[in-house]
Amino acid sequence: VVFVALTASMRRSILLPLMLLPVLLVAQQTVYDETRILYKKELHGGLIAHGDGWGANFFHGKHRTARSRRMIGIEIVGMKHPKEIKSFNPYYEDARGYFYGKMNSVLLFRPTWGRKELITDKLRKSGVEVNYVWGIGPSIAMLKPVYLQIGKPSLPYETIAVERYDPEVHYPDDIFGRASWFKGIEESKFRFGGFARFGLNFEHSGSAAGIKALEVGGTIDAFPERLPIMADLDGVENKQFFLELYISIQFGKKYVR
Repeated sequence: VVFVALTASMRRSILLPLMLLPVLLVAQQTVYDETRILYKKELHGGLIAHGDGWGANFFHGKHRTARSRRMIGIEIVGMKHPKEIKSFNPYYEDARGYFYGKMNSVLLFRPTWGRKELITDKLRKSGVEVNYVWGIGPSIAMLKPVYLQIGKPSLPYETIAVERYDPEVHYPDDIFGRASWFKGIEESKFRFGGFARFGLNFEHSGSAAGIKALEVGGTIDAFPERLPIMADLDGVENKQFFLELYISIQFGKKYVR
């Protein structure tokens, strides 16, 4: 009798919250189910590409708080010189491409320590978790000398020899093509510098414990001297600071222990 006596406006104000209550309870339960587990650590790895090369990485993360993770890991990336231009011997159709003037191939090893800090949590199964990441550490450059296939004595070649590239001796007409990348790896030398990274990490996975992430950001590698990637031909200068934008695809898993 009391309910009938209420005005239409008052009845609507009472019924609407009651009708929405099951929906709100379901939504809250969905959010609670996906966020109630407190993960202790995570492992993930993937591929990384930047403006002058590509590589791979692997990271171990440990929660310091619910929103902050300590990250340690390793990255291995190749680093090209911007002036590398692929050339071919015009006299032989089966010749392999090479980079004229390139003296050393460079791999960078980056042992990394840093943080992964939560910006926006993933509140539902289809949501995206957003983090910012930073890392620092040594940058170890491995300089592997370039070997080429050299035609002898002159065009047309009678024999093909594999020799370490020497800009004072080898000219375009002498070069048949590149040799195996692994040739000369035992002659590699190392240079030591520093590394820093900052980026945004976008994580999306159908599983609460799964990691499928896209990361974008910037890196800088600095060395006390220029890395001799290219010969000093036509005013080409080598660099000691390498500033790059990068994108990385990562896959992994979170663990409660």
